[in-house]
Amino acid sequence: MRSFEFVEGTSAKFWEIRRDGAEVTVRFGRVGTTGQTKIKTFADDRLAAVHESKLIAEKTKKGYAEVSPTTAAVTVPPSSPTPALMTPTPAAAPPAPASAPAPTPAASAPAASAPAASAPAASVPAASVPAASVRADEDTFVVPAAWYRYRCARRGSAGLAKFKPDPKARTIVDEEIKRVPHQAKRILESAGTDPQIRQAGLAWLAGDATAEPIGAAAVAIACALGRWSDENRMTAFADVWIAERGLLFAVEAAVELMALKITEHGSHHRPGNPDYMVRPMRLGEERQLWRPDVPLMIALQVREALAAASDEDYAAAVAFLAGYRSAHPYLRLATSVLAPDQAAWVAADIADADSAAAGYRGLALITAATTRQQAVTLASLVHTYAAVSQRTLLNTLAEGAGPACAPALFHWFDDDRGADGQRRLLAVLSALPGDEVMSGLIERVDTKYVMPALLETVDRFPARGLRLLAEAGDQRDVADLLRAHVLAHLDLIDAVRPELSPGAAARIDAIAERASSLAVADLAAVPPLLAAPPWQQRVKAAKPIVIPGLTCTDPATIAWLPGERETWSQTPIERYGRDDEDWVQLARRILTGRANWYEPVRFFAQAPELIARPALAHWKPSQIYDSGTWMRVITSRFELDTLRPMLHMADKAPTEIAAAFLPYSSPAIAVHMADWLSRLKSVRRTAMAWLLRHATSAARALVPPALDKPGPARRQAERALLILHTNGHSEAVRAAAASYGPAVEAAIETLLATDPLTVLPAKLPPVPAWAVPGLLPPVPLRDNGGSLPGEAVANLLTVLALSRLDDPYAGVEIVKPEFDPAGLAEFAWGVFQRWQAAGANSKEGWVLDALGLIGDDETVRRLTPLILAWPGEGGHAKAVTGVNVLATIGSDVALMHLHGIAQRAKFKGLKAAANQKMEEVAAALGLSAEQLADRLVPDFGLDADGSMRLDYGPRQFVVGFDEQLRPYVTDAAGKHLKALPKPGARDDAALGEAAYKQFAALKKDVRTVAADQIRRLERAMVTGRRWTGSEFRQLFVAHPLLWHIVRRLVWGRYDETGALVEAIRVAEDRTFSTMDDDETTIADDALVGLAHPLQLAGDLATWSELFADYEILQPFPQLSRETFALTAEEATESRLTRFEGITLATTKVLGLERRGWRRDDPMDGGVQGAIELKLGPRLEVTVELDPGIVVGMPTEFPEQKLTGVYLHDGTYSVWARASNGLVPLGKLDPVAASEVIRDLTEITA
Repeated sequence: MRSFEFVEGTSAKFWEIRRDGAEVTVRFGRVGTTGQTKIKTFADDRLAAVHESKLIAEKTKKGYAEVSPTTAAVTVPPSSPTPALMTPTPAAAPPAPASAPAPTPAASAPAASAPAASAPAASVPAASVPAASVRADEDTFVVPAAWYRYRCARRGSAGLAKFKPDPKARTIVDEEIKRVPHQAKRILESAGTDPQIRQAGLAWLAGDATAEPIGAAAVAIACALGRWSDENRMTAFADVWIAERGLLFAVEAAVELMALKITEHGSHHRPGNPDYMVRPMRLGEERQLWRPDVPLMIALQVREALAAASDEDYAAAVAFLAGYRSAHPYLRLATSVLAPDQAAWVAADIADADSAAAGYRGLALITAATTRQQAVTLASLVHTYAAVSQRTLLNTLAEGAGPACAPALFHWFDDDRGADGQRRLLAVLSALPGDEVMSGLIERVDTKYVMPALLETVDRFPARGLRLLAEAGDQRDVADLLRAHVLAHLDLIDAVRPELSPGAAARIDAIAERASSLAVADLAAVPPLLAAPPWQQRVKAAKPIVIPGLTCTDPATIAWLPGERETWSQTPIERYGRDDEDWVQLARRILTGRANWYEPVRFFAQAPELIARPALAHWKPSQIYDSGTWMRVITSRFELDTLRPMLHMADKAPTEIAAAFLPYSSPAIAVHMADWLSRLKSVRRTAMAWLLRHATSAARALVPPALDKPGPARRQAERALLILHTNGHSEAVRAAAASYGPAVEAAIETLLATDPLTVLPAKLPPVPAWAVPGLLPPVPLRDNGGSLPGEAVANLLTVLALSRLDDPYAGVEIVKPEFDPAGLAEFAWGVFQRWQAAGANSKEGWVLDALGLIGDDETVRRLTPLILAWPGEGGHAKAVTGVNVLATIGSDVALMHLHGIAQRAKFKGLKAAANQKMEEVAAALGLSAEQLADRLVPDFGLDADGSMRLDYGPRQFVVGFDEQLRPYVTDAAGKHLKALPKPGARDDAALGEAAYKQFAALKKDVRTVAADQIRRLERAMVTGRRWTGSEFRQLFVAHPLLWHIVRRLVWGRYDETGALVEAIRVAEDRTFSTMDDDETTIADDALVGLAHPLQLAGDLATWSELFADYEILQPFPQLSRETFALTAEEATESRLTRFEGITLATTKVLGLERRGWRRDDPMDGGVQGAIELKLGPRLEVTVELDPGIVVGMPTEFPEQKLTGVYLHDGTYSVWARASNGLVPLGKLDPVAASEVIRDLTEITA
């Protein structure tokens, strides 16, 4: 076996190869893991040897270096005491430091004479591991090679390289000195600066070769003042000191620097002012910092040089440092940081820092701790944020203390709430051996981010993982992990068995027995794509056909969908400006670039067409924010004349402007869309929609770049044409190619003949470490054909990882029919759960997309609550993707839940995304979003009469529904029961259990839609929505579920003017009757709607009496609804003053959202200053709020004052009251006026 390693940046990988005759075995992976193994067999030994040599040559060319087993991993048993280093007799004591009393001579320092030095846990050779150790490889701490660049090295550190000062260090130091001109000199010359420090600092600044180390330290801390970023550059000072003055100079400078401080000497507070001074820290004074600062960074850089120094140089340095052991606490602190092997020093300093509650000193001493007690002490002393701020600190603590630091790491993990900090801690914990570490991870397996770390740990220490997972019990996540781990390590069971409790042994044995009986499909039964995927045997691509000089000169066109232009024209936008605007002057300001940012929007939306249209040809928009919204208004007004300024914005703001291009078609737009489709995830769905909407013109525009010279533009055009080809537009692509001539036609035909399975990215997306096949639900083949073997599962994951909702890999549709649909959906959900547990990395977003590609109705039910919750957890983008998942699944249940999100989502962005998706689906069916919602109400398997029979065998029950669509049951005699009884001993066991579960599922499903359907009908009554007679019968009267509330309401037949002709109700036999109980009919073309009590007028009392006589309870207030009217004075005003000045709870204002109101767009500070209700085209009510509602924290202000209530045409804004869009309240019809007053009366009562 030959071993190679590659360590660069954060990457640390190993690669091993062994040849046995004609068989070549390769093992590879991250350093510290078991990795993956590949075996390849050749026809003879010679071919195998050639293959071996070829692979080794490839690896060494990539930077892999061959290592021997002893250099590949330097280890030490964490429980063993670390041997003392030989500490030479101290040399002469250092000169008395300027910043503290004279230190005790080294000869009399107890620490120097009895150093009790200790090496880091990772520095003892593996040979010191006791021979009696049963599994030494699992009790040994191996410092991962990836840590080498991110730890503070010490004597004996693994992977320690010779220290070389940065050759650019002097240049960096000179730049830092000049960064703020004369800053260092002014600070040193300050009257408050210590005279000795001033003299030494100015000497070093002047380049005096005899300048003392404290002077170099003073210059460094003076330069650090005012630097708040990129502080690592300051370590160049250490490199300069070492390169120009030697190691001992640097050691002394680093020590002195630790106890220097910059303070103000006067009343000024500006960095660089002469009134800043340098002085020694006083006794009892502490640094109040929660992060490593420049003095500590420089000290650690000097420590790197000390760690790699010769024994003689290191001994001299330690002897020198011993002289500071009786000096100022910060000088002593520096000695422990620089020489962490001096155990007595470190112990004394940690105890001193703890007694003084000195958090900064504790932070610095993390780099020196070597024992469990020291780590525990520091854990309580150092603030969690500081401890986890840098992985260097954590890696250094682990290297020094080994697994003994686990309690400290877990303390910080349990206290930390930041993702980055938790991931850093878990990265360290996962590398540490020992029961304490693994058990701690198992206990926290339900915590976000822990599962991937636990997977890595049990992979690194498989025998310990087998034992501890088995002992952990039957917790769901642990049980799943144990099952996968047992199946991966069946060979370890016998070795571990003696250490297992009876219960743990039984769990392992049960898994092993089930594995032996598990029906795993033979490779021959596995779909070919998953048995031998094309990415394992890539075929070299043919030389591309290039036909240069082709151009598409087709003119731009615009084509609106039905109702689209009208909808766009009514898009609400902010229109700041004056009522008496001089449009000609404003046009001049816009075209000369002198207009305010908001003025072009109002100009092109409202200025007279004769002035605005000519200006479009010369307008170059600079305002990008919300352009996708306001450009819709301008586009709907000027159509093709708007295209030129839109193209000007295309490169600047594709995410904002892309959707505004949907009605347009031109060669330039096609090229942009092909680019965005390939490059921008945020615009991909819009680009796809545009391509499919304009397939013919898009194909014409994309043929020329698809045959141009190889490059990004060609690849993008090819991909777009293939998407058109695979989405039903092959003939459009072929026709476009033919229009350029036979050669082009043949070249495009070659492109279309490409096997879509071979269209793969240059680099395959990796299957995540958490996606272990054994941890995922089995993937059952159809017709009980067994489940996929592990390698095929990994290939299925790759198929999904190659796919996006709007651009699935061709293999998805090929393999889907081969599996049991429910089992495949369950597998997708299992992958999704693992992704969630691993932290839901957005780079692995294909997992969420996979739910849309292979999910089912049960997926929808599980996913919808998460979609509703995600925006509140900072997951808006994830929630929007979830909406797209529901739309992609596309079943009635999926669309029903999508509509529910559009209606009840608390977050505006999510609600808008769901509504947009509903509109897209509806448009594809030729319906409005409301009409689509009518058709999405499920019947839940109810009989035509709206009931359900539950059969227990000897007993039967009937399900009915009350006025709130709450299900209830009656027995055979028609008696209402409080609850469905559980099946008894006399009932048929199978029938009873099935019926009982059926009723439980019905209650759960109906609960998800009942409130939405009742609210939808109430809103229809308020807004005056109408249906034809045939729609009313089909969608409501005949619907098994809705029938239960339809018959409890008064309906009406209306004429074309909106006047009520006749009020009706639906009788028990589903005929129609009047208030006199006379039967009536409704024609198919009649207009039907819910009657508002104002429309019933004098008949209201009669209808109320009739419903009372029949004991009909209504699902919402209709006949008993309070009604209101405007006063004569209010009708002439646009402002409803009766509610102004009222203060009420913010929660009551938020309650209006259930009635169709929506909060205004947030402005400064994320505050929503109003809540609005749209009453019809160009008719809205706005209620101004003070102080307003904070986005994401709606109850931050517990109360709101209503400062204004206005009726306007949609252009009024709380932020721009000069708008002339106000409308008199008298323009409202009586029902709308009554409902607005009713809503506001209820919340202010």
